[in-house]
Amino acid sequence: MKIVIIEIINYPTASQSAVHGFAETMMLANTICQQFDASIRFDVGINTLEQLDIERHAKVVVLPPCINDDFYTQHNTVLNQYLLKMQQQGAVLASACVGAFILARGGFLDNKFCTTHWRLGESFRSAFPRAKLNDNAIIVNEGNVITAGGRMAWLDLVFEIISLFSSPTIALSLSKEMVVDSGFREQRFYHQFIPKLDHGDEMVLRVQNYLDEHYAKPFSVKNIAESYFVSPRTLQRRFIKAVDSTIVQYLQKLRLHNACQLIELTKKGISEISYDVGYQDVSAFRKVFIREYGLTPTEFRKRFSTDSITE
Repeated sequence: MKIVIIEIINYPTASQSAVHGFAETMMLANTICQQFDASIRFDVGINTLEQLDIERHAKVVVLPPCINDDFYTQHNTVLNQYLLKMQQQGAVLASACVGAFILARGGFLDNKFCTTHWRLGESFRSAFPRAKLNDNAIIVNEGNVITAGGRMAWLDLVFEIISLFSSPTIALSLSKEMVVDSGFREQRFYHQFIPKLDHGDEMVLRVQNYLDEHYAKPFSVKNIAESYFVSPRTLQRRFIKAVDSTIVQYLQKLRLHNACQLIELTKKGISEISYDVGYQDVSAFRKVFIREYGLTPTEFRKRFSTDSITE
C-alpha cells in the first residue's frame, strides 16, 4: 500500500473551512480509492506553525487561503525554513489563493509559472517580479510547485493532487460524488470590473462618473477633454496615472461588465445586449468578450444564468 503524506499548514488567519474541507475531501478520496481497489491512501495532517515536523516526510505541503491579510503579507522564517526542507526532501509545495504569496516570498516561485486570486494579480506582480504569474489560470502545475487561484480553488488543488498521486479516474469519480465541476475553467470566467476610485484625481473621477452614465453612447476623448478644458494628451496621461488604463480600455471593461449583468439577469438576446452596451458590431462584441472572459456570451449565460435563451 502506497501512503501519500499530505501536510496542511494551519497558519494564523488560514481559512478553517479550507483547512478542514481539504482534509475531509482527502478522506473521501480514500473511500473512492477503496472502491476502485487502488493500493494508495492519503494520510493528511493539519499542523500549526508550532507543530511543524521536519521528520515527517510529506509528499505534499499545502498552504490554504486565508481570511485576512495579516499573515501572508509578512515574511516568516520558520515557515520558509520548513518549506525549503520539505522541498529538498522531495515534497510538492502547493498553495491556494494567497498561499502563492507565501511561496513567492520564500523564493519558491522564482522563474516559475504560477497563479493566485485574480484580484491580487497586480500586487503580486509588483512584489514578486521573478515569478511568472498567470492570474487567468485556476491551476498551474510546475512539478514540484502547484498553485491554485481563488478562495475556493483549494478544491481544484485537491483534484490535481489526487490525479497526480493516484489517477484522474479517481479524481473524476470523487468530483461526481461531491457534485463538483472539475472540468476545464479559468479565473477570467469570474473576473469582475472593480474601478479604482481612490486615486485622488477629481477630474479623472468626474470622467469616470461620466463614463458610468454614458458608456453605451459614442464618445470622443477629444470632446471629453475639451469639456474639462485640458488637452486629450493631458487627460489621457492623468487617467492612466490614476486608473492604470487608458480611457478606451476603461470604457471597454465598463461595457463588458454591464454586458455580463444583462446576460446573467435578463432574457435579452446577445445581439440586443451588444447594442445596449455600446457595440454596434455584434461580431466585434463577441471577440472582445471572448478575449476578456475566455467564454462566448452564450457560454457565459449557460454557466452563470438560471435562464437560457436561443439567440
